[in-house]
Amino acid sequence: MHSTATSKIAVSGRPLRVALVFPPAMAPTSPPLGIAALKAYLSENSTAVVRNFDLNLDYHEKALEWVRDGLLKVSLRKMDHKAVARRAPAARDFFRGGSGMADFLDLSAYNAHAETYTSFGSVLDGLFESFSRKILLDSPAPPLVGKFFDDLIEPLTSFRPDLVGFSILFSQQLFFALALSKLCKKMGAKTVLGGATFSVMPDPGLLLSGPVGVLIGGERRDLDLSALVDFLIVGEGEFGLNSLVEGLSSGGDLSRSPGLIHAGSTGEFRVAPKAPSELDRLPLPDFSDFPLDLYHSPYPVLPYLSARGCPWRRCAFCTHQKTYLEYREESAEVSAEKIVALKKRHGVSHFSLVDEMIHPRRLDRLCRGIAGEGIYFSAYARPAGGFNGEVFRRAYQSGLRVLMWGVESGSRRVLDLMCKGTDIARVGEILEGSHDAGIWNLIFAIFGFPTETDAEWESTLDFIDTNRTRIEALSKSRFVLLEGSNILRDPSRFGISAVKDREEKDPVSIAYDYETTEGLTHSQIDLKFRETVPRLTAIGKSPHFGRFRDHMLIFASA
Repeated sequence: MHSTATSKIAVSGRPLRVALVFPPAMAPTSPPLGIAALKAYLSENSTAVVRNFDLNLDYHEKALEWVRDGLLKVSLRKMDHKAVARRAPAARDFFRGGSGMADFLDLSAYNAHAETYTSFGSVLDGLFESFSRKILLDSPAPPLVGKFFDDLIEPLTSFRPDLVGFSILFSQQLFFALALSKLCKKMGAKTVLGGATFSVMPDPGLLLSGPVGVLIGGERRDLDLSALVDFLIVGEGEFGLNSLVEGLSSGGDLSRSPGLIHAGSTGEFRVAPKAPSELDRLPLPDFSDFPLDLYHSPYPVLPYLSARGCPWRRCAFCTHQKTYLEYREESAEVSAEKIVALKKRHGVSHFSLVDEMIHPRRLDRLCRGIAGEGIYFSAYARPAGGFNGEVFRRAYQSGLRVLMWGVESGSRRVLDLMCKGTDIARVGEILEGSHDAGIWNLIFAIFGFPTETDAEWESTLDFIDTNRTRIEALSKSRFVLLEGSNILRDPSRFGISAVKDREEKDPVSIAYDYETTEGLTHSQIDLKFRETVPRLTAIGKSPHFGRFRDHMLIFASA
C-alpha cells in the first residue's frame, strides 16, 4: 500500500464533484440500483456534489441512433444493415410501448421484436467491446469509434467531475468501463472501480499492482490498469466510497478507507471491507438522475434490495455469498414503507425485488405492508418449506406477480450434491400453488453439474415437461465452475479430479476448466445442451422472459 495516503484533489474551496457511472453493456430495461443507492448515501453523509450517469442506457440510445442514421452499419443473420437500421430501433420503440400496450402484450409481436432486439444487442456489444479493447491498447480502430465514445461521455465532461466511480455488476462491463476511465483520466479526474465483480475475485488488487494480460485479436498483450484506475473498492460500497470521497476532499488518511485498494499497491487493502449493518437506516435510493421514460420497457420498473446476502448460503455452485459480508435484512415494514415512498416519488407501480432470495415469512410480512397500494412486483425464492396456498394468495392480493425459483435440477441426488435443501417432489407442489394463485413462475435450471448422468439430465427435462403448465418462463444454463463457490473449495467432494486455469482468460474472469471422475464428459454436455435448447425454448409463454424479466412482470400484471 502506498505510504502517502493523504492525496487531495484541488477543488478551489468548492465541494468535491463525484460522478457515479453505470457502464455498458446489458439490456437497459430498468435503471441501475447500485449507483442510485450510493448517491443517496453520499448525499446524506458527505459534502460532495453527486450525480449519476447511466451510460449503459446512453450507449444503447446512441448506437440505435447511429444505426438508424447510417453512421453505424450492423448486419445480422438473415438481415442486412438496411433492414437492421429499420428493425432494431423499431424493436426498442416497441419495448417502450410505442405501439400501444395491446400490441406489446401480443406475444407473437413481442417475440418477433425481442428476437431482433436480442440479436442486435449481442452483435453490438461484441463489436463495441472489441473497440474498447482497441482504445485501451492504442490499436487502430475506425475513426468514428473515437467520436462515439467522446459523445458518450459528453454529459460527464459537462459535469466536470473530480472523481468518477464505475459500478461494475457483471464482468462484461469491465472493458467498457476501462475505456471510459481512460477518457475520464484525460479530463484530470480520479477514477475508482467497484461492484460485485471484484468482491468475488480471489485477489482483485492484482489488477492494479502490475500489468495484466488482455486479449485482442487472439493475441495477449500487457495493459497497465494502474494508469487508468486510481482505486478499487471491494465489498459493499457505502462506507468505502464515502471514506474515499471525504479523504480526497480534506486530504485525510485514505489508508483508513474500508476495502480501498490504491493503484500501484501490493494488491491489498489495509482496512477490511465494511458495510452498513442496520439497513433500516439507509436512505431511499435516488433514481432522480435517470430518465425513467426512456428505458426499454413500457412502464418503469424500479429495482429494490430489501436484504443483503442469502439466508440459505449453502448452494455449492453459488458465488453470491461473496458479494455481501453477511446476511442482513431490512425490516419488512421499513421495506414496504420505502417501496411505497418510491412509488409516490417517481409515479411508478412496478418493482423488481432483487434480494438473492426471500423466505416465505418475510414475503408475507412485506406483502401485508404494501397491500392496497397498487404495487406490482417480482421476487426470487428457493422452493422449500413455508410456501403454501395461503401465502401465495395473500402475496397475489398484495401485488406479487412473478416468482423466480432456483429449481436447478430434477434429480434428487444432484440437488443434494448442490446442497439446495429442496425436495423435488415438493417443488412441483410449490409451483402449482403459486400458479393457482395467479403468480407467474420463472424457474432456473442448471445442466451439466459435475457427475450428472444422462439419466439425471433427462430427469430435469421430465420435471420441466411435467410442470410445463405451471412454468411461465425458463432460464437455462450450463454449469460453470466459478471462484468463490463451495465447489472450488473442495472439488474432490463433487467428483472433480482437476481444476485448470483457462488459457484465454481476461483479468476479471472467475471461471475455471475442470475434469471429472464420472458422469457426462464435457463433449457429451456440449452435444446434449445443443440438442436440449430447442426443447427448452418451447417452455413458457416466451423464450425471452428469462432474459427480460422486467417485461415478464409487466405481462403478468396486465
